[in-house]
Amino acid sequence: MDLSSVKSVSPNRKFMKKAIALLFSILVIVISFIILNNSNKAAKNTVKVLRVNQSGGLPAYGVITEKQIEKYDLIKKEYTDDMILAKDLPEVIEKYTKYYIRDKSILYKDQISTEKPQRNDWLYKVEDDREVLTLPYNFLEAGGDILMPGDRVRIRVSYEAEGGGDPYANPNAAASSSGKMKTEILFDSIVVKDMLNANSHSIYEVYQEVLKLGEDERDKVMKSTEFLKNIQPRALMLEGSKEEITKFASYNNKEGKKFLITILSRNESNPVVDQLPTLQREVESWAEKDSSK
Repeated sequence: MDLSSVKSVSPNRKFMKKAIALLFSILVIVISFIILNNSNKAAKNTVKVLRVNQSGGLPAYGVITEKQIEKYDLIKKEYTDDMILAKDLPEVIEKYTKYYIRDKSILYKDQISTEKPQRNDWLYKVEDDREVLTLPYNFLEAGGDILMPGDRVRIRVSYEAEGGGDPYANPNAAASSSGKMKTEILFDSIVVKDMLNANSHSIYEVYQEVLKLGEDERDKVMKSTEFLKNIQPRALMLEGSKEEITKFASYNNKEGKKFLITILSRNESNPVVDQLPTLQREVESWAEKDSSK
């Protein structure tokens, strides 16, 4: 048998590439299997924690009830010591939330408080040398519903000088006499700490109460005529020094007095709309729908 005619066969480059590709595919499959197997084991190794189970989430300063939360199996490697375990459910019920918590969020220990929130809590932070002044306010003449607690305003006072004068003098005039009327700046820049509605209730508290409602109920309330009336200010609550309040008292006794209130830039303010962005968006959304009718 003549073997000289038989050609020698050696692996070519194409064959080597296919072999490498096959080995790589097998390696990927093996690694994927290991990862999936470990993940499956980890998924079975869980710890029960508590999480929010209420549409719209939990409102700030609200009382937590059992129907608002649920037990949830969390992968153990994702668990941290500051989470609240399901076994601690009795310690959470009837406690208070420190701030808004989204739906399906896991509850943490620092989100819960045992102390009942204080109404008008800003009053407790007023320093001893400061005083709070209540000033009547016509929202139709000064910014409408634009003015919010936390805004800064400038207040001018026009009053009748001795001998009488024009009671309709322009309060925007410079700090000089206009006939027998004088205009001066009473407060160059003062913060609106809160506002009172026609029922003498805090408007900031009105916003807070609305946030405690569920999402569906909150939407219904905010579209009501009663809610719109409750956020219309009839008086401002201003925090000032003893000297500023004494100055106000001296002008408040003058004949024919008128106060002009102007809103200052919000660049250095902290209005309530910035603290409650969700509520702001819902109010704007309602206003757009109402104007299109």
